[in-house]
Amino acid sequence: MSRLSQKMCSKKVDLNKQFMKYYSSWQNNLSTMLKTFKKTMPSVEDKFKDVSKKTHPRVEHIQGDFEIIKSIGQKPVFEFKPLPLSMLNKVKYCLKTENLTNYCGDRSYYFIGPLAKIEHALVQYTLVKLIKKGFKLVSVPDILPDELIERCGMDTAGERNQVYSFDNNLYGKKWCLSGTSEMALAGSLMNKNLSKDKLPLKLCSVSRCYRAEVSSIAGEKGIFRVHQFTKVEMFGACLPEESENMALYFRNIQEDLLQPFNLHYRILDMAKHELGTQAYRKYDIEAWMPGCNKYGEISSCSDCTNYQSERLGIHSDGIILHTVNGTACAVPRLIIALAETHQTVDGSLILPEKLNDYVIEQNLFKSGSTFPKFTPAQAHRYKM
Repeated sequence: MSRLSQKMCSKKVDLNKQFMKYYSSWQNNLSTMLKTFKKTMPSVEDKFKDVSKKTHPRVEHIQGDFEIIKSIGQKPVFEFKPLPLSMLNKVKYCLKTENLTNYCGDRSYYFIGPLAKIEHALVQYTLVKLIKKGFKLVSVPDILPDELIERCGMDTAGERNQVYSFDNNLYGKKWCLSGTSEMALAGSLMNKNLSKDKLPLKLCSVSRCYRAEVSSIAGEKGIFRVHQFTKVEMFGACLPEESENMALYFRNIQEDLLQPFNLHYRILDMAKHELGTQAYRKYDIEAWMPGCNKYGEISSCSDCTNYQSERLGIHSDGIILHTVNGTACAVPRLIIALAETHQTVDGSLILPEKLNDYVIEQNLFKSGSTFPKFTPAQAHRYKM
């Protein structure tokens, strides 16, 4: 064996030892963190574990899945047949959703070049607006204990839940990938006594959201329903009598954020059976997607009243606070609505003027992507 080969083998062994040492340390840290978290978690009395579902009285009278509160703008009229995002000639080269099974699995995507820059622009635009409105920006973890997720209102057990859970045998009981930064933001307030002069508390966060989504609907292929995506979230804590108005305030912010984009959208008051476990009332915003010829949900806003705060001990001098959450920007679906609404006859996209200040480079779609092609291949097996 040559000296070079011996050196490489030696480094390979060293790397393997280092990796195993790191992995063991990380596993122990997770276990320690979970034990600490469980100890600090406020005890939940039986009356809260099986609390009956509470909803706003108005919701009880909604027929069907929703009631349309208002409709903004008109469906755009084209002199050509509008195409879905994945078929726009100058845009589709920046989006990869096929032949990814061996890379990252189904319901995944790559944004390349222009679309990646638009994602960055949307996030920056949203954060600037929220921070100006007094939201405090928080960077949150994506790995959370199952009990925190469940106390926030999402089920982590059972066959139909949407939560990705870590293998108990490898990582201990029980860690999950977060479906939205709402849960980490709620967890950051656990056992906190918030001063009344700091209320209402308004937080925002940018995070990756992980969802074990399943759908056989053709219109939900591509990037409409995916396993992970980038989202800017709003989260608030307030006095009980303020939560209904705070939910409306969040909804108004959502409209304010969308206004410069010249989209046609409608605001829905969702029926009781469409509400999550934690939601007392929920508003959805659906944008018209001309290429898909349908409305698609791009954001939602929920008044959770005391559901989360009761289970997490979020209070102000003994008064259990209420929590409210809302989507400020769910990147993939907003990109669908923007691209299909503002598409051109040559298959390009004209960005709304407000976004231009946040885009890294102008004339985004002047040329096709030079990114290497994704091709089906035998999945790699990396060995240390």
